[in-house]
Amino acid sequence: MRLGIDFGTTRTAVAAVNDGRYPVVSFEVDGTFSECLPGFASAGPGGLRYGTEAALAGNLTLRSVKARITGAMPDEILKEASSGAGVISALGITTEYLSYVRRMIVDHSNLSLKHDEPIEAMVAVPAHASTAQRYLTMEAFRSAGYVVLGLVNEPTAGAVEFARHALSVLSARSPKRYVIVYDLGGGTFDTAAVSLKDRRFELIGAEGVSGLGGNQFDEIIAHHVCESLGLSMAQLDDGEKTRLLENCRLAKEALGVNSRKILVEGLTEWGQAEVLVDAHLVYDDAAPLIEETVLSMERLFDGLRQHGIDPDNAREMGAIYLVGGSVQFPAVQRRLRAQYGRKIQLAPQPHASTAIGLAIAADPEAGIFVREAPTRHFGVWREGEGGREKVFDPIIEKRHGRSTQEPIFIQRTYRPTHAVGLLRFVECTAFDAQRGPGGEVTPWEQILFPYDPALQGSADLEAHVGRRNDHLGSEVIVETYEYQDTGVIQVQIENRTSGYQRKYVLGAGQTGA
Repeated sequence: MRLGIDFGTTRTAVAAVNDGRYPVVSFEVDGTFSECLPGFASAGPGGLRYGTEAALAGNLTLRSVKARITGAMPDEILKEASSGAGVISALGITTEYLSYVRRMIVDHSNLSLKHDEPIEAMVAVPAHASTAQRYLTMEAFRSAGYVVLGLVNEPTAGAVEFARHALSVLSARSPKRYVIVYDLGGGTFDTAAVSLKDRRFELIGAEGVSGLGGNQFDEIIAHHVCESLGLSMAQLDDGEKTRLLENCRLAKEALGVNSRKILVEGLTEWGQAEVLVDAHLVYDDAAPLIEETVLSMERLFDGLRQHGIDPDNAREMGAIYLVGGSVQFPAVQRRLRAQYGRKIQLAPQPHASTAIGLAIAADPEAGIFVREAPTRHFGVWREGEGGREKVFDPIIEKRHGRSTQEPIFIQRTYRPTHAVGLLRFVECTAFDAQRGPGGEVTPWEQILFPYDPALQGSADLEAHVGRRNDHLGSEVIVETYEYQDTGVIQVQIENRTSGYQRKYVLGAGQTGA
């Protein structure tokens, strides 16, 4: 069985490959059916429960497993989820959640699967996911028993789904060169330009804002509810906040384009059955967040112009395609239509577009080719020559232009002047004026490497950091970076002169060997 699985912030959607069709999978719980599984986690005496099982158990610990592990290292211990259920890491909780998804697919879905039947899955991450998140996602799916076919950026999957509904854009005579995907989920915003030419879905450019999504709209509604109840969010404990925010999400998703009031129900524990909130107050508070997404799109358009693509040429742009559960928030569509007019096209199933696109990409009979590119800059702070201050060396730049279906190899060769190399790796979404890391910066762990052969095998390299050794000019150091198709980066650092080397998986916790 081949599936596309969109592990989302608010919900997880699954689509199947079935003889040229890609139906969204339905799940049955207590006689009711749903096309998605919630991202909840709930702690209890027997351990953690997930999704619908967590919702039925009550006492939600986390509204979203994905939101909690975003930005975490795989081996980071999650204190919120460990209480009462033993110690659990970011990788551990993600694996357990995806194992729950697998059980639901096998036992409680409209698919016919045997328990021992392999599940082959094409999976996705946000376009601006860090290397740690890409590594964590891949490892969690594998540990949960899936055969991972590949890792695709979410906007690219949305572009694949768009092309299926607009087959004319793929015809030989079509002037359409690309589609702009506007992907607003529960916790992340991504926008990307994806090529449509010759059924080769190549990522041309991407921008985004981590931590911006429908969850923030829920929080805005919750603040207005608290005002009506004479409370503040600070007065609520974690469980109360989680329940209130879930009630606000349900109210948000029930909004229509002409709704003037937002009805939030399920508030009896605060002495009131329901609260009506003026929709225009919520829309006004959400406006700056929505404006951030528009600014990201304008940055994307500026980048396209620098690459010789005119985003104002309507003949070449397939559409601005809206995907993700949060694009149905009326204020979002209103703002985008005011800015881009008829270019806007809403996906038929916004919450499942990514999963459907992943299923199409998983189908060898679909005849498509997905080609990704790095969407973040990656580099290292290292010692400057001649004792100068630290300098930033950009190793891999986003929009590298090479397919990540084949690894990218990059080398640095130099002669050291210090006894120990102190390498601090970072990812960033932009460069500053001096070509240093800018925009959204994600620092990683540092690596210490003994340039001085006398320190090879030393357990206390830190004590020698910063010590110059002018006699090391005969030592040749080679750093070899490998950017894999999953977005994971490995580096081998070798002293070619002495033959000493170590290997690391970067962004996944230091694993030198």
